[in-house]
Amino acid sequence: MSLQQEEKVETAALGKVGANQRNRWWARSRWAPVVLAAAVLVLVVVVWQIAYAARFASRLVLPSPGNTVASLGRGLFGGEWWPHIQVTLIETLAAFAIGLVAALVIGSLFAFLPLVRKTFYPYVIAIQTFPKIAIAPLLVTWLGYGLAPKIAIGALLAFFPIFTNTVAGFTEVDKDELDLMRSLRAGWRKQLRYLLVPNAVTYIFPALNVAAVNALLGVIVGEFVGAQEGLGYIIQQKAFLGDIAGVFAVLIILAAIGLGLFFIVKFVESRFTKFSR
Repeated sequence: MSLQQEEKVETAALGKVGANQRNRWWARSRWAPVVLAAAVLVLVVVVWQIAYAARFASRLVLPSPGNTVASLGRGLFGGEWWPHIQVTLIETLAAFAIGLVAALVIGSLFAFLPLVRKTFYPYVIAIQTFPKIAIAPLLVTWLGYGLAPKIAIGALLAFFPIFTNTVAGFTEVDKDELDLMRSLRAGWRKQLRYLLVPNAVTYIFPALNVAAVNALLGVIVGEFVGAQEGLGYIIQQKAFLGDIAGVFAVLIILAAIGLGLFFIVKFVESRFTKFSR
């Protein structure tokens, strides 16, 4: 191989190494997900505007991004929607808290009391299979038109993912690890502290994100059925008046609330993981 060829090979190799290093830097960069998420958002808005301009759907079904943003601004900066946002947030947080506590308590009982689990688990599954939108009117009839039925529906939807993961986290423990703890004569409290609870936490935290979103969905369903306040009520009101841009604006607010709940759960998970180490 000639000297020039060797120099070309070496230059190509160095260029490839540099490209690989840049790719690894981009993959490790904390801003990479943010940039990509922003790019996806811009792409969605562009496609949305093109679809609106090309009349791919009726103007009665698909509003323009500009009209949606204008409606969002009027609702937020005009102050009209803030009381409704507050009501929906209170209902969602209450539903999530009730569903979380009930799921942890009942799930723990099912995990540590096999007889209870075998006896009542089919009933829990049967209750979960009920379509919540079908029993929502019944809950409204029982509990009235206040916050209670919305919280009840949201709590029911939040309960099941946490419940099933709690039972799995406490029961699906590595047998070898459990035998090791027992061979070291670790008592029940130490098994619970160093093995069972850490194992259950790895199952429970992923379920919290699903449960938080489910609580919000349950609350909105309850507001659809019977309410005079809340974001679900606003959606129905805007849809009845044919204000589709307003409907889309409220959906954006609901998406923001869902993302906020997701990031709160992730933050709590990171703090809990750091504290438990």
